[in-house]
Amino acid sequence: MKTKILSLLLMLCCIGLYNPATEAQSVDDKTWFSIYLGHSEINGENINELGKFDIPRDMGAGLSINRYINPSFDVSLNTFGTRVDSDYSNNFSRRMFNVSTTLNYKFANGYIFDANSAVQPFIHAGVGFAHFKESNSIRQLDKLNTFQIPFGAGFDIPLSKNVELTFKSTYTKNFSDEIDGLTSNSASDNQFIHTAGVKLRLGKVQDTDNDGLRDSKDECPEVAGDFRTNGCADRDFDSIVDSQDRCPNQAGLAEFAGCPDTDADGIPNYEDKCPEIPGTAAMNGCADTDNDGIDNRFDECPTVAGTTAAKGCADTDGDAVRNSMDDCPTTAGLVSNNGCPVVAADIEKEVTLIFNNIYFATDTDSIHASSTEALDKLANILEDDQELHVMLTGHADSRDTKEYNKELSIDRAEAVKSYLMNQGIDADRISTKGLGETKPIASNTTDDGQHRNRRVEIELSYN
Repeated sequence: MKTKILSLLLMLCCIGLYNPATEAQSVDDKTWFSIYLGHSEINGENINELGKFDIPRDMGAGLSINRYINPSFDVSLNTFGTRVDSDYSNNFSRRMFNVSTTLNYKFANGYIFDANSAVQPFIHAGVGFAHFKESNSIRQLDKLNTFQIPFGAGFDIPLSKNVELTFKSTYTKNFSDEIDGLTSNSASDNQFIHTAGVKLRLGKVQDTDNDGLRDSKDECPEVAGDFRTNGCADRDFDSIVDSQDRCPNQAGLAEFAGCPDTDADGIPNYEDKCPEIPGTAAMNGCADTDNDGIDNRFDECPTVAGTTAAKGCADTDGDAVRNSMDDCPTTAGLVSNNGCPVVAADIEKEVTLIFNNIYFATDTDSIHASSTEALDKLANILEDDQELHVMLTGHADSRDTKEYNKELSIDRAEAVKSYLMNQGIDADRISTKGLGETKPIASNTTDDGQHRNRRVEIELSYN
């Protein structure tokens, strides 16, 4: 018997379980139908079955119509049929059919418990009328009618928007002392009825967009959505409804109106010129590792602060030639001259005159006395411009061996260097080399040509 009862309840629970929405009876679900099974216990003269659930003959069934009034109250019209007897004997046995109406106070009313609580307790009380007729008593009993006052408690368990489980215990005060066939002046014959069943919603929930959320709770009743966004569309599933989502097809963040920030740099992708590389607002979302104001994408020296003219590389003198390629990194110069300044034309002219007045005797590195005036002018030029450097290149005629002439040319350049150093010019500013007889400027077959080939050439520069 118990197995059959459980099977029937399970089958009833499955009716309507097609929607995952779990909601209690509400203003949108005003009328519900209940079907339930129950167990009746009588307390009469010499009979007390209260709490005895092992009497299968006391099983019954009933129906109810439940009507919503407000969040706290429902009203029910109930009918129940069962057998009332004296345990396993046939001293008396009746069939009872009753009709009652009860007022139900719901604790899941939004004030005591949440209206959508998983378990929704209630209490109930009302009035009823019962008819008792003979079943198979040893003594044939007359038909009996009586008024009743039912009261008790129970709870519902919502399973979906269409079905709930309902459990209830009702103590019924009967206004008759003759139900069990015996009478006394002390009390009436009362009953305790326990029921378990299923409540089914009657009528159709209005759901215009067929998204499973009733229109009364759907903030977008004409656009299909889901429960996360109260019935509004959210194509990218970022919990920001499409109507408020600037990027409805890309999951994003609320702070960016639903748009993504892929590199998490606080700049939304639609404003980020480098959406996959963390950057700064000043660089429109792109990286600037060396903080020189030049986007790493265009910075040829991204880890060293530089200038725009030098394509992001360091340029100490600001001449648009990066330091690594600037022969004069601390002195502004020309790009065409590797970042060094060009020696002024008047200085170059004067140096040419000096060059033409430096003489050496044959086979010696001794500077001719007539050359000192010219070398003093050279020293003055170097003194006036401390950034200038000088390259001294010694030469010789061809009257001796190549090896000898090579050494002699070096010695002549060094002789001029020594003279300039004696005039106070720093040795670091003076470079020397000797080319021997390899670069003649005149023929070595004449005395004049040999004289001109015995020379030291002067080249000024800023590097």
